[in-house]
Amino acid sequence: MSKTGRLVVLLLVSASLAACATPQPKMVRFTESVPDKSAQDFANWPVDPLKAARLMERAEYEVLSMEAAGSGTTRPEKGEFLFPKTGDRFSVKGKLVPRALDGFNNSPRKELAAWRLQSLFLDPVDFTVPATVLRCVPLERWMERHSDGTPVILGTTCMLAQVAIWMEDVTVPDNLYEEERFLNDVNYAYHLANFNIFAYLINLRDNRTGNVLVSKDDSNRRVFAVDNGVAFGTIWYNWFYPPTYSWRQIRVPALPRNSLDRLRRLRREDLDFLMVVSQLEADSDGILKTVQAGPPINPDEGVRREGTTVQFGLTADEVDDIWERIESLIKRVDAGEIALF
Repeated sequence: MSKTGRLVVLLLVSASLAACATPQPKMVRFTESVPDKSAQDFANWPVDPLKAARLMERAEYEVLSMEAAGSGTTRPEKGEFLFPKTGDRFSVKGKLVPRALDGFNNSPRKELAAWRLQSLFLDPVDFTVPATVLRCVPLERWMERHSDGTPVILGTTCMLAQVAIWMEDVTVPDNLYEEERFLNDVNYAYHLANFNIFAYLINLRDNRTGNVLVSKDDSNRRVFAVDNGVAFGTIWYNWFYPPTYSWRQIRVPALPRNSLDRLRRLRREDLDFLMVVSQLEADSDGILKTVQAGPPINPDEGVRREGTTVQFGLTADEVDDIWERIESLIKRVDAGEIALF
């Protein structure tokens, strides 16, 4: 029997088991349970994602070019950066942190939390969120390329920006989910299912199709969530988009066993790091620099300021909600509602 035939039979058997009085966990297996990752194939990443985050957050850099990258109040820009000490060169997307430091459609703390959360169940080679950091650009350097600039934090002399790596060779898909292909292509199923887990965990409510990109190389179709600010229980979102665009519910018929196993091993306290995903402190020149995260100044707030120290992260309630969604997902798998492969 072909791989396709075996998988279809297993899905049918699993569905029958789930319909019994005592549901059994679904068991769905391709010939290979996950794609071959022995080569650490960072497809579409110009640099290893963890290295990219370190460089963007702390390393000296030269701006080779800078141009507008879309319209809107956030004024996003695309810049090509060179990091002289390592020789790395790649493009980034940057936008200023809002004056209130947070907003319903421009929330750096949620973008940073989304970037950090994926490590709970994914290895860097499988990351679905582009590396995202905060960087404060000295005012005189900012003014070399911009006509105006006012620091958002009193006592500092830099422009605080959210910076994300620009993924290479990606596009907006015509159709993100093809059920028949999901049942036949383990690589396609693996990356789409992991994206679905991620969107479910962060309760992603921005359903615009342009917020999800896929590899142009359709034979190795990675999935990337590039805009994650409307998430983590926000009550503000664009409800004009139809529910079929939404990925905050599990839509695929099966999930990777290794991802679920990692979620099973978590304890609630393993999520506490999400309450401070970035902490910056001003140096003697008034430049905000990333420092080691401390305990949240106020766990009931997502952005906390104390003098020229600022913390970005999720609230305790938002983290509790993630934990509840993890527990709910595991229960559904164990009840036979969702298959594994």
